[in-house]
Amino acid sequence: MSKQDLEQKDPVTDDAAISLRELIKQQGVSPVDNLDDLSDLWPVDDDPDLLLQHILADRAERRQLNTE
Repeated sequence: MSKQDLEQKDPVTDDAAISLRELIKQQGVSPVDNLDDLSDLWPVDDDPDLLLQHILADRAERRQLNTE
């Protein structure tokens, strides 16, 4: 990769990064440092495997619709 390639900016990526930074600032959020803190937010009676199963089934259905 040349120096010129490194200096060129992608306006779409730059705009997205700026928008993301603004969104983070507006929401006052920060990165998760401890996964246990995040898991405490998950409802005890929810089954993450059922959520994953639902997501995968939905994606498969959408893929099938797109190929028809």
